Amino acid sequence: MKTIKRLVPVLLLAVTLGACEEGILEVLPVDAIANETAIIDGTSAQAALYGAYSALQGGSYYGNSYSLFSELMTPNTEHTGTFSSWGDADLNQVLPNNGTINGMWGIMYDGINRVNNLIERVPEIPADDISAAEANEILGQAYGLRALHYFSLARAWGDVPLVLAPMSDLDAAGEVSRAPVAQVWAQVESDLAEAQSRLAGMGNNDRIFVTPGFIYAMQARVALYQEDWGGAVSAARQVEASGDYALVNDFGDLWTTLGSQTSEDIFKVHFDEIDGNNMGFYYQLGGRFEMGATSEIYDLFPAGDRRHEVTFLAPHSGGIEVSKWPTFIGSEDFSVIRYGGILLLMAEALAQQGSLAEAVDYMNQIRTRAGVAPYVYGVDLTTKTEILDAVFLECRLELAFEGEYWFDLVRTGRAAEAIGANFSAYESLWPIPESEMDVAPNLVQNPGY
Repeated sequence: MKTIKRLVPVLLLAVTLGACEEGILEVLPVDAIANETAIIDGTSAQAALYGAYSALQGGSYYGNSYSLFSELMTPNTEHTGTFSSWGDADLNQVLPNNGTINGMWGIMYDGINRVNNLIERVPEIPADDISAAEANEILGQAYGLRALHYFSLARAWGDVPLVLAPMSDLDAAGEVSRAPVAQVWAQVESDLAEAQSRLAGMGNNDRIFVTPGFIYAMQARVALYQEDWGGAVSAARQVEASGDYALVNDFGDLWTTLGSQTSEDIFKVHFDEIDGNNMGFYYQLGGRFEMGATSEIYDLFPAGDRRHEVTFLAPHSGGIEVSKWPTFIGSEDFSVIRYGGILLLMAEALAQQGSLAEAVDYMNQIRTRAGVAPYVYGVDLTTKTEILDAVFLECRLELAFEGEYWFDLVRTGRAAEAIGANFSAYESLWPIPESEMDVAPNLVQNPGY
């Protein structure tokens, strides 16, 4: 990228316009810098963009909650600590007053507000103060980030408010209402198309930023969630055809103490010793060990699977620790999208289309890398149902604890069978936070809560 550098933490607070993890109805504090003053030229616009990316680092987002909380709702994990809101997730008894739910909703809308400020203000910067190329690139990044935020919201809550302009007025914010999820998906697709247009010609080199590869991968994911199998295959093939991505040879190379960029990374959230995540801290005894793996997932891996060795520490009387994030200081980047996941997405979508042999071939790339025997189509797997079941299992093993399993269970209609008596159908969607409902009379709660 020509204009965007690595995240610079010292710039983050200057122009983020409400950096705390709050809800839609938080307005600009009186001691903050006003948007029209903060984003006035290329330098301040880039600083605001850094601030937009920093929302992803929040403890209620990829810093821990969005992946950890959703994993607790599945048979992969169990609560070993004392956080009551996480204990409720483990029991599948999440209520609208759950503090973690409130935090996740809030940071996502905070992130949306940050990019909305950029989308509104950057086009108004005089040409003498920002080049057309720089403005285009910053706006492309902003649209890509907004698409990611609404993807995160839609798959967790379904219908959500579509806020497409900065929120700085309390009265206006109190009027928000939920848009149908189909409309939300359409907005995500529109934002991705806008980002794609503005970032055309950019490379895929620095993968902590929105790139063309990120956009194609997100288009594939959005299509998958809408059961547009052809669209998912088409977009995933674009990721593959770029030639910029490949599986690393050893699964362990994905999980280093510094989270170094690899050929498999498509999009990562950057962390370091200053702005660390809590993944290892919450999954291991050297930290807080707030949650651990279940024996079910521990015993599910086939013999000799390299992923098992990388994913777990040896069981002990206190539980099973997860070691994908090996430090307690959180210096590892968090992988939001990696090429291994896209290969499995391709396998699922191809199987749904009836291209069964090709689907098995894509799945086998993952199995071979893991050191386990590939499936033989027509011998080990024959029918569409068998292949889809195998792909689902492979996703569970490959992406274990990366925050995808809960959403895969819901998306494929497998949650009730996997979770059992603790699961009710309405729990497929999370509750709208009570704090938001209290101040926005037009919001309607998800059924069942």
